[in-house]
Amino acid sequence: MVFILSLLCLSSVSVYIAALRAGMAAKRWALAAFCLGPLVLPLFHNHKRLTLRRAFGRFSNFF
Repeated sequence: MVFILSLLCLSSVSVYIAALRAGMAAKRWALAAFCLGPLVLPLFHNHKRLTLRRAFGRFSNFF
């Protein structure tokens, strides 16, 4: 039980920091990571990619 709670807290903090760096809603993503754990990471990366694509345009290069 302690392992699961520590995993949820660790994933929540890491997703919170990543969301802050990406300029997204950090508290919402931290809450989702606390509830779902590491399962939220693919959703987070997909949302981050879509946010970048929306900000820079569909056919632009952002490298």
